[in-house]
Amino acid sequence: MTTTRPADAADPKTTTTATVTNRDFRSTEMHLMNEALARAHCMEQREQAMKEQRVRRVLAARRLDRRAARAAQRARNLAAAAVSLRSRTY
Repeated sequence: MTTTRPADAADPKTTTTATVTNRDFRSTEMHLMNEALARAHCMEQREQAMKEQRVRRVLAARRLDRRAARAAQRARNLAAAAVSLRSRTY
């Protein structure tokens, strides 16, 4: 028993080529999607790192500000003590 293909059936070579082309296209599309996801992830990590760096800078600036304020207060106290010692000797 022999079977005949209908006249509109696609040639196996054409079907294979089309499948390979579709597979290549999907593969390229998936690759591009993976690249975009990786790029977005890297950008998100970079923004998070920059935010953390800004926080560290602000905290360091506050720490230095408090240190400078304490040093200024010590200097004022020493100046006041020097003035009071000087006024006692005269």
